[in-house]
Amino acid sequence: MRTTSLLWILLIFPSAVSAQFTPDTTDYLWPTNASPYLSGTFGETRSRHFHAALDIKTWGRRGYDVYATRDGQLHRIAIGPGGYGKAIYLKHDDGSYSVYAHLLSFEKNIQQLADSLRFRDYSNKIDIVVDSLEIQINRGDRIAYSGATGIGPPHLHFELRTPSEKPFNPLLTNLSIPDNIPPRFSGLAIEPLSPTSRIEGRNQIYTRRPTRDSTFYDFGTVVTSGRVGLAVDIYDRANRVHNAYAVYDLKLMRDEELLFHSRVDSFSYDDTGQMFLDRIYPLLQRTGKAYQRLYVADGNTLPFYRAGSQKRGINLPEGLHELRIIAEDYNGNQSVAHVKIDVQPRTMAEHEYQTNEPGGPHGGNGTPRYPKTLTAAQDSWQWHKNWININSAADRSQPYTLISIDRNGRSVYPRKATPDSFIAIDESDLLTIHQPGYGRQGRTLHLYRMFPGQQGRAFGDGIRAYATFLPNTVYDTLSVSLTGHIHSADSVEINIQPDTQPLKGSFELTYILDEAQQQDTTLALYEYDKRKGRLNYVATRRGGPVLKAKGDKLGTYYLLPDTAAPEIHSPRILRRADGTWMGMVRAEDTRSGIDYRTTEFYINGVRGIAEFEPEDERILYYHPDFKPASSYIMRVVATDRVGNRVVKEFVLD
Repeated sequence: MRTTSLLWILLIFPSAVSAQFTPDTTDYLWPTNASPYLSGTFGETRSRHFHAALDIKTWGRRGYDVYATRDGQLHRIAIGPGGYGKAIYLKHDDGSYSVYAHLLSFEKNIQQLADSLRFRDYSNKIDIVVDSLEIQINRGDRIAYSGATGIGPPHLHFELRTPSEKPFNPLLTNLSIPDNIPPRFSGLAIEPLSPTSRIEGRNQIYTRRPTRDSTFYDFGTVVTSGRVGLAVDIYDRANRVHNAYAVYDLKLMRDEELLFHSRVDSFSYDDTGQMFLDRIYPLLQRTGKAYQRLYVADGNTLPFYRAGSQKRGINLPEGLHELRIIAEDYNGNQSVAHVKIDVQPRTMAEHEYQTNEPGGPHGGNGTPRYPKTLTAAQDSWQWHKNWININSAADRSQPYTLISIDRNGRSVYPRKATPDSFIAIDESDLLTIHQPGYGRQGRTLHLYRMFPGQQGRAFGDGIRAYATFLPNTVYDTLSVSLTGHIHSADSVEINIQPDTQPLKGSFELTYILDEAQQQDTTLALYEYDKRKGRLNYVATRRGGPVLKAKGDKLGTYYLLPDTAAPEIHSPRILRRADGTWMGMVRAEDTRSGIDYRTTEFYINGVRGIAEFEPEDERILYYHPDFKPASSYIMRVVATDRVGNRVVKEFVLD
């Protein structure tokens, strides 16, 4: 296993000086008897963050023992239907923490403590710090059983944190896994980083697969001009498992010159959303592939990058350059990829255009087909911080008229921009883009400039909506448009662009209801996941004539009704892997989803805790005194998130 110097540890974990805590000198017990293998590693991409732990394989089963990995004190207990599910936090004598999540249940004494808290109000969600109880836990004590609560299939999430609660790679300690398999490259991406940059003649992200010979990969020659950024789609393997892992160490070299070096040892929870800056967000959003950038993007303050790492990509002189990409896992297994960059003089030559056919939600129940607004054209535009390239072939027929408005409300100058050139937007607080030739009046798009550290608003074009951007919403300066289409009184489409740029924090979407809509209490806002082709409910608040919701990514939203109550069916009695008897029903709601906070579950007149498991679409009845009987009368009360309510009773013999 790799050794790490004390000096290096102290640079990563400065709090270690006062807390007398250093990972490489701390001894941990493997936390379960399930297996010594991993289904996930530290630093992998998740939906909106980096993975902060090791995921230990439990082979699709629940009920393995989970052990305290060191002596410590019970610090925190959490139970909920999402995220970590059921979790235990231990605090150790040196101030560091260990976390065990997605548990089936707790050890008897801890379970009794959790029950005493939950049965006060039959809450199915708690998160409480219990330091004051001074419950001591010894290394090797069984503290829980492995499960699948929260997000994901059965596994044990094992997380280690510094005294300042920063997660760090557990493999920095004495823990290790069997692994002599090197990482594997599966793709190269090159992105333009200026309006005049070209990759293979186009100003758009270019991808290529490698040829392979053992641990040597070749991406061939790519013709570029101007400043570009490289990224790789890469994964690791380990012995006797087929899961794909994150790569620990990445370098980009030109001859002996280091252009980039990343090593994933630790990060802060405050910065974990910067995953979107470490990866190429448009590709992650569109394909699900996490291409890791081989440069430090603007606004990226993650602690992964070592001295010598290039910022803002590479801008090589004209000529042929051979680059090496070196990937290494934590056990030191290494693979090398080569790519030749043929840098040509910068030109503003005619582009080759590629039209993307937009896709979207289909079907009845008031769900519109994806979009009929200007967004359909914008899908093929290349959006950047300070410029846009109009890449859609359909948009080349007419020039655009641009009117820039400065922050004092003055028109800077009207001008023309042909679709074969880029639109610069860095000088404006409001930019109006007008293109004639579409209907009688053509079409118009307003771009509102949002700045980090400031609040701003984007107002809807032809739609009764606006988006409020808070001081922490954007990583960097961003121009935003808001367009929409009213399909019917209860079916409205709202498009907030550019959806190819990530957000640091949330924005607030406000929709102003008309008189008829104000009477409809079933209306709510939904975000459309374009890649997965589904709608996701966004927590919606009603205040007088408006609906408000917080969005965490740009894209397409819908105002839609939900008039159907949840469906409750398939009752049964089951025995969990830890021996506990429980009741269970299937629970489905196709639009806004089950409101777990208002769910009630009774068996033979005795109310239990209603534990909602959204991924399995089921509600479990839990009561520590519940035992098998000759017959059962089940009563379930369930409400969706706009208030549709159902009460179902079942008789089981």
